Amino acid sequence: MQNYLFSLIISYLIGSIPTAYLVVKGTSNVDIRKAGSGNVGGRNALEVTGKKWIGAVVTVFDLFKGALSVIAASMFFKDQSAAVSAAMFGSVLGHCYPVWLKFHGGRGLATGAGSLLVTSWIWVAVWLAVYFGSEKITKNVHASSVIALAGLPLFIWCVPDQWLVKIIPGYFTPSDFFTAASMIAAVCLSRHIEPLKEYFNESNP
Repeated sequence: MQNYLFSLIISYLIGSIPTAYLVVKGTSNVDIRKAGSGNVGGRNALEVTGKKWIGAVVTVFDLFKGALSVIAASMFFKDQSAAVSAAMFGSVLGHCYPVWLKFHGGRGLATGAGSLLVTSWIWVAVWLAVYFGSEKITKNVHASSVIALAGLPLFIWCVPDQWLVKIIPGYFTPSDFFTAASMIAAVCLSRHIEPLKEYFNESNP
């Protein structure tokens, strides 16, 4: 339990580094929370500044936060599944609800993807496939994100355990990995509630 809590705190602090806020503020002197969609993430950084390189830098660093948290937990806690799960969850929680910005952060997609890239990258590919497939139907990034986030744990749950163990780290049991992915999805979904409401209001005036 002690290792779990320590991993959770450290990964939260890593995830809470407000990349988009710092980059946009430093390059354009704009508070990203008060511009565009108000989201502290790569997509809004691109839309607010109009500069692709800024959007790319923010996205890469947000990915790195998730990856670094997991790698650090795996190294320091010798591949303890609980500590790594805490790192996956904590990094996304920190990104979405950073204490430095009064808990107004991003939506966690890049940071969550970063944590999955270093544990089982194939699920990032599944996540993206569901997202892009959904976007062709919904024509809305938020609705597509919600479908992809909800679908990720469902797809993992549907894969037989004997197949799943071949594509996840050995320190994870199938149930451990399902729980970790579900926690990531849940935090990200919590940041999509408001934009999803706006989507439905626009669709049903």
